[in-house]
Amino acid sequence: MKKKLLATLLFSACVLLPTVTPAEELHIRIDSDAAADGTRIVVAPFGPLAKVIEADLQRSGRFALIDPARAAGMSPDALRAAGAQYAVVGTQSSSLDFQLIDVGSGQPVGSFRIPAHPNQRRMAHKAADLVFEKITGVKGAFDTRIAYVSASGPARGQTFQLIVSDADGFNPRTIASSRQPVMSPSWSPDGRQLAYVSYESGRPMVYVQDLASGGKRAVSDPGKSTTSPAWSPDGRSLAVSVANRGDYDIFVVGANGGGMRQITNSRGIDTEPQWAGANTIVFTSDRGGQPQLYQTTASGGGESRMSFNGSYNAGASIAGNNVAMVRQNGGSSNITVMNAASHEERVVSRGTQDDSPAIAPNGTMVLYATDGGSRGSLAVASDNGKAHQILYSQAGDVRDPAWSPYLD
Repeated sequence: MKKKLLATLLFSACVLLPTVTPAEELHIRIDSDAAADGTRIVVAPFGPLAKVIEADLQRSGRFALIDPARAAGMSPDALRAAGAQYAVVGTQSSSLDFQLIDVGSGQPVGSFRIPAHPNQRRMAHKAADLVFEKITGVKGAFDTRIAYVSASGPARGQTFQLIVSDADGFNPRTIASSRQPVMSPSWSPDGRQLAYVSYESGRPMVYVQDLASGGKRAVSDPGKSTTSPAWSPDGRSLAVSVANRGDYDIFVVGANGGGMRQITNSRGIDTEPQWAGANTIVFTSDRGGQPQLYQTTASGGGESRMSFNGSYNAGASIAGNNVAMVRQNGGSSNITVMNAASHEERVVSRGTQDDSPAIAPNGTMVLYATDGGSRGSLAVASDNGKAHQILYSQAGDVRDPAWSPYLD
């Protein structure tokens, strides 16, 4: 946390150029395929979108995907011989029509139609969401989007782009471009706006940009360095970290600017706020000597420490009871997912320099930044640690991911 914040403070002023243009798609490398002990499912090859459905289920860490060639013809006997518990069969035309079959009974447990959509991959993501929810009882989060920052070009003359794409890295669009870094994107609860940090005024400030129109507004005090925006659940406010008498404290500001009020007042650095419900803010603070997670009320007061395992925990991302965080151990940092109710924890990342976790809205997957050696990449891991993929760009580094809420 401290390393990231200090790096932020060293950046000089930038010129931000709002734009909406195509960007390079992220490439996918599968580190682990699927959960060997997961629900055994086969997706019939009924069209190009079947592969998208299969890939979505694969990265959830809850399914063991069976090669459809092992169940040729998709007859009940062939499916049982292949070891499938469920099968997805259907047809693809302008719409996507499919059934989810319980192989044991031979009966459909759901029949669905996904209407035509200009982005055909979204049809497949919606289908995967339905299959996921029908089997697990948890709402699917494949039909969502991610935001991230791309940095390309020579070290002293890089171009930084704020990019929005489908959750699997396809259909990327550049939302803003800068000659100096932009960082810390945060989705509004309705998925229509992004808050982020920019230096275009000569100091770090928080801006909100409308994704449809490209219009933007500053929401932080131009006289104070402000970082780490996070939207309140009702979309009316942002929690931010503001330079305050030599340190950083947590403030809440109106989503249209104004009404800024102080929430914390410590002698350390308080940063990286995240909302955990309508009246609780989780943040990172080094007030005890090393960064740890703390929580407070949205009106201030009642502060308490939240993380206790490990000497360094930072950068919370929250969905329901699941809290993803950066845990540093010696010279390495990894992503840990903690259940806030049971306090059970699991390390889900596999690198040595993993950072900036962004949890899916259903809490079942975590997107994060990782150092793959020559350049920064993104990775997505299932919360049970059983599936893992790398998303990388051939054009440069990608970093600072943010996972959108559910889409309409």
